[in-house]
Amino acid sequence: MRINRVSFIAGFLLLFAVYHFPEFFNAFWIMAVFKIGFLLVAFGLACYQGFRGLGGYALNMHPGWISNLGKGLLTGIVFFGLSVFVSVLLGYEQFLSVVTLAVFAKQLPLVLFMTFFPSIAEDILTRGYLYGHLKDSVTENNFVILSAAVFVLNHFWRLADHPSVHTYLFLMGMATAFALWRSGSLWMAFGIHWGSNIAYETNLSLIKTEAVTTGHMPNWMLAASFGLLIVFLAMIPLQRKQSPG
Repeated sequence: MRINRVSFIAGFLLLFAVYHFPEFFNAFWIMAVFKIGFLLVAFGLACYQGFRGLGGYALNMHPGWISNLGKGLLTGIVFFGLSVFVSVLLGYEQFLSVVTLAVFAKQLPLVLFMTFFPSIAEDILTRGYLYGHLKDSVTENNFVILSAAVFVLNHFWRLADHPSVHTYLFLMGMATAFALWRSGSLWMAFGIHWGSNIAYETNLSLIKTEAVTTGHMPNWMLAASFGLLIVFLAMIPLQRKQSPG
């Protein structure tokens, strides 16, 4: 598909505005409406720009999409969990509290729901949208770097944080962009992102840890974990196909 630069930029800015608008309000219902509504706006925008709905962002229901999602979900949970495990093992963090199995089972559906919509919305914004428009005009390396940079900049409220935060965000962005390009589908990348967010929220509220050293070593461990994931993803044979979107 030939890129219309004005449409491409305007479409991205529209999705960016819808994604971030609810952050200016301290109301859960506004956040929920806009995160869910983001998918409707993205669908309408894709149709307007000549795609077949969300398939234009590599979210079509192709054979194996459930498998890709499941593999990504497990990968995101495992590699985030690996960083926490290593941090505890090396003495950078310690376990603070662990909820009972009954509480965990009760809270898990809420964690899944609260992380699903923000995750898939951000994946469309920072990866799927770019892939749909640029996959035929850029190289793999250029796409991965561009998508990772956009992913970091999409966390603009964290740009004043320590470089370790920027590093793990960039490497996470690279890992998910690699997963998208190598598979030709956003489902695996979304799974990795969603799984990481599930693990993060679980670590924040259900299986809590706290830093026991000064510095930012837990963040560096997270960056190292995503760096390791990039190595594994880079070894996956290219399976990219033309999207029916």
